[in-house]
Amino acid sequence: MVWKLKQRQQKWLEGEKGTVLKDWGGKISIALAFPNRYAVGMSNLGFQYVYCALNRFETVVCERVFYPEPEDIALIRQTPGSLLSVESQRPLLDFDLVAFSVPYENDYTNLVEMLRFAGIAARAGDRTTGQPLVAAGGVALFINPEPLADYLDFLFAGEAESLLPEFVDFLKQFENSSAPRAEILKDMAKSVKGIYVPSLYEPVFKKDGALDSIHPLAPDLPERITVRRADLLKSDPCRTSVFTANTEFSNVMLLEIGRGCGRGCRFCAAGFVYRPVRYHSAEKLLQTASFNSGTNRIGLVSAAVSDHPEIASLCSSLLDRGGSLSFSSLRADSIDSQILSALESSEHHAVAIAPEAGSQRLRRVINKNLSEEQIYRAAELLAQKGILNIKLYFMIGLPTENGDDLEAIVALAKGIRHHVLSSSRGKTRLGTVTLSVNSFVPKPFTPFQWTGFAGVVDLREKAKWIHKALARVPNIRVHFDLPKWAYVQALLSRGDRRVSFFIDKVAQENFSWTRAMRSSPLNPDFWVMRERERDEKFPWEVLDHRIERNYLWEEYGRALQEKESPECLPGGNCRKCGVCGP
Repeated sequence: MVWKLKQRQQKWLEGEKGTVLKDWGGKISIALAFPNRYAVGMSNLGFQYVYCALNRFETVVCERVFYPEPEDIALIRQTPGSLLSVESQRPLLDFDLVAFSVPYENDYTNLVEMLRFAGIAARAGDRTTGQPLVAAGGVALFINPEPLADYLDFLFAGEAESLLPEFVDFLKQFENSSAPRAEILKDMAKSVKGIYVPSLYEPVFKKDGALDSIHPLAPDLPERITVRRADLLKSDPCRTSVFTANTEFSNVMLLEIGRGCGRGCRFCAAGFVYRPVRYHSAEKLLQTASFNSGTNRIGLVSAAVSDHPEIASLCSSLLDRGGSLSFSSLRADSIDSQILSALESSEHHAVAIAPEAGSQRLRRVINKNLSEEQIYRAAELLAQKGILNIKLYFMIGLPTENGDDLEAIVALAKGIRHHVLSSSRGKTRLGTVTLSVNSFVPKPFTPFQWTGFAGVVDLREKAKWIHKALARVPNIRVHFDLPKWAYVQALLSRGDRRVSFFIDKVAQENFSWTRAMRSSPLNPDFWVMRERERDEKFPWEVLDHRIERNYLWEEYGRALQEKESPECLPGGNCRKCGVCGP
């Protein structure tokens, strides 16, 4: 029955452009695994970049593997070892290394299941010499690696451009080597900066369950793992390398124009762990944005696309070349005439704006630095250009949130609807304002890492209230996430190695998350709901992003005082957060 799996993957290959097919002879074989379906993985620019980057090394053959399609899961469970790579349809046991790219915490259980499907021992300590090494990287893991620590031989702590050359050089030394796994891993931990080998570090817990320390088991290992950052001035921009119709961006070349964000929103991990904000030059981006791929549609990707210092000239040049542009994110306060022209020329009918909070007070708490007037002005400008469908991103459960803040979400949504309708009079069609309301999850390495999750019941009540308040307002739609999944994300974002109990139950014993939590001797609220003390040791602090803990605590205090903080600008003399150093 495995032929059905091979047949599906062969169809994927037939529909792709840009696939890399390499001979295995004398090469290090790496299975680059994405813990979600093919369509999701191929929409991920980071995954695509690593695939292309690894295959640039002459000594490496890299092939992709994905979590099975829903209709294939039962078959794969019946035949362990039948999880196959896409390019050559080989089982994962044939590879030297299985490396997962993990952008989202809620895919952790998929990762463990994939090991089980592949016939590889899920826990690192149970693997034998004949099994491949198992590693992982991605933003979820260099925010907090500890929930997956027991499953991985090692982790990539940092960005691929900086880590991969040194890592591949290290692996060459052990090609055809009979050295024990433990020896290879210890040498790797000592030799390659940014590699974290969890088995060489031991967590110690206090009587109350809080973490006391995570300390290395050998004196020549670093106390903390320094997260590697790429120098974008020396790196080529990330871009789509493999095109396929079976993805969200089927006919779009995604192009990363920068990394990080200097705005300092206190809920956003990306705004802190990717510091300082870095940009590719417009010249380099124009060289990379070739239309030889067969599409003229370019999707500009960054945490804040409109903040790029050369965004106007970049858009103008791409449009002059016949390109059609889309944007991953836009700030309401930086939508200028050039961006509006790009949106109009590219025939966009919908744009997303992220107020995040309804009230000005709560936007000060989260350091959004966005006024109601700026939001309304952005809606007007978009409507005047014929962009009548506005998507608004909000969060509920933010620190200090109260009933007035919920009422402000409703008022702001109605106000935007009014401005859109007023600015679009005479148009032949009416626009729609769509609210996407998500539960706030406190993230590591942010000023809100000390605060607790609001709670499923509380979030459900708030969502119900907003839905009722807007249910009968014409041209407004509201979508909510499920608070129970936000709770799981909070557990996996903020947990330590003991959280693997829940992952095991779900991934290896097919428990639901609810059943797994009820069966645990540990109360998951300990990690999710609890307000942390100022000096409590966090499991994620085994990694060093060079962000001063005191700076984050001061920002937390400013949040509670409803005070805003200035933007972090690259190339300045600021040394407040510690990232740029003395």
